[in-house]
Amino acid sequence: MKEKSEFEILDELPNDAFIQSKELSDEELLEKLLGAPQEATKQVYMKRFDAYFTVKAISSEEYTKLETRCKYPVKNKRTHQIEDKINQEMLSNLLIVTACVKPDWNNPALLKKYNTETPAKVIQKRLYIGEIAQLTEAIMDISGFESGIEETKN
Repeated sequence: MKEKSEFEILDELPNDAFIQSKELSDEELLEKLLGAPQEATKQVYMKRFDAYFTVKAISSEEYTKLETRCKYPVKNKRTHQIEDKINQEMLSNLLIVTACVKPDWNNPALLKKYNTETPAKVIQKRLYIGEIAQLTEAIMDISGFESGIEETKN
């Protein structure tokens, strides 16, 4: 029987499990930071399609660019100031377009089938809201966001 790697064991633990990390020296940490970046990916089972979609991690720079594309001005009724608001639906769709490795939402057959030139529109038309949420959550998870963020804020 094959022995499980440290990463396989960690994947099986619940999200809220406390994991004592080993202490790294400054040199060891610097080595990891200077090393070649590994592209993190995650497979997400989509029940309706009986298939796995593959998503990859995105950087904070990529996320900021997507977020900026989804901002629109709104007048605050209380302060009468113009504030930016984020179109969350558009952000989720763009996040999936950017971070979904498989399937390729830019595939010409998909674009033609849904009569659009925009992969985000294909996602909007083809996936249910729960499936979009499932993929978005997986992308955020693989990108370093933990599901306990909300708990920490409260």
